[in-house]
Amino acid sequence: MPAPGCSLEVTGAGLVLLRRGGVPRSEPPWAAFEAEAVLTGAAARGRARLAPLFASNRHLEEPGIEPLPRQKRAVRSNADLIYAQLAALAPAIGAEPVVLAVSSAYTLAQLSLLAAVAAAAGITLAGLADAAVAACADRPSTARALYLDLEVQRAVLTELIRGETLRRGQVTVGRGLGLRAVEDQTAAFVARAFVRATRFDPLHQAASEQQLYDRLPEWLAAAAGGATDVTLEHAGLRHVTCLRPVELAAALAPLTADLVRLVNSARRAGERVTLYLTARVAAVPGLAAALAAIGDCALVELGDGAAAAGALAHSAAIGGAALEFVTALAGAAPLAPETAAARPAAGAPTHVVCQGRVYALGSEPLLVGRSPPGARVLVLGAAPAGISRSHCRLTLSGADAVLEDLSSYGTFVNGGRVMRRARLAAGDRIRVGTPGVELELVRLEE
Repeated sequence: MPAPGCSLEVTGAGLVLLRRGGVPRSEPPWAAFEAEAVLTGAAARGRARLAPLFASNRHLEEPGIEPLPRQKRAVRSNADLIYAQLAALAPAIGAEPVVLAVSSAYTLAQLSLLAAVAAAAGITLAGLADAAVAACADRPSTARALYLDLEVQRAVLTELIRGETLRRGQVTVGRGLGLRAVEDQTAAFVARAFVRATRFDPLHQAASEQQLYDRLPEWLAAAAGGATDVTLEHAGLRHVTCLRPVELAAALAPLTADLVRLVNSARRAGERVTLYLTARVAAVPGLAAALAAIGDCALVELGDGAAAAGALAHSAAIGGAALEFVTALAGAAPLAPETAAARPAAGAPTHVVCQGRVYALGSEPLLVGRSPPGARVLVLGAAPAGISRSHCRLTLSGADAVLEDLSSYGTFVNGGRVMRRARLAAGDRIRVGTPGVELELVRLEE
């Protein structure tokens, strides 16, 4: 088989085609019925609000053969919609082999289906690689890194472990935290701005709603540089309002907070990690700033088609006689320093504050939990579910304060999960369990 001359990124967020020496070509994950024909990509997205019952943007996120609730003669399942979208892209690929960079959230069964559908669409596959590994193999990172991407209905957080190769570790999926949530909340915010400024609600009619969603990417790009006026024309009238990115970031703050929690769930207390953000993540107003505020976390923003570019660069290692799924690549990137980010010299804590009460730390351990045994205890009797009977213990040993996790549910320091033991500093915040109770560490000087 000749060397692949192009790569294709396939995730729930859509398709990205990249030719060697070319620029990425993106196809949104939309398909729509038009009589007996099937529209895909941008053409389908332009009809999605006008005929929502006959439009789908979940087929690439959920490859399968289960019957669709509404069918046409040639389209009965998500697999058929994927076939239609890949077949529309096949002429741009031609006869040359292509390597795929695929979502970390796909199961092996879904990957097998994708490969079969691609072959049926006339695409010659040379190999498949995990998109997170492909995008980051040649980039410096700490020994453990995280890759965050947004698909339509979900956020996908992939653990990356660097040794002699960069290999995929655990994959965490955040349901309801994807591009649809971002887009819908942004559209609602912009609609409210139009109502306040002009009393015109673009979400009231399908035609103006479609126009609003069509213009959102353009407006967000313009607003990235500051406040900008946005315009909609409907029924012969021109409506203008001002889009302020600070206000939009505030409107998206609950979703942003959920995504920060998702990242924190995979962090380890006191460990410095590299956090890679896809272009889709970096484009969400306020999200990169919120993630940058996480301690011991170095952010790296990736460009459009980073996974496709990485797959093409490593096509020799990905392709082979057998079509295998590659989840580890030997990259050219060095190991980044493991030194944790410097924190203010606050000193070791002397007390822990919980629900308005103060407990002293000492050489005798303070046991924290729902009903811990012993003389020195911090009892969380009315604690919510997710807290063990003996959850953790805090000990002051010389100049150091140490937390030991004893639980099944997890103990978190400044959002990062404690892996057995963690050193503590004054000002640290401990979350006991999930959803849990928060404790604050303080230092009282004599």
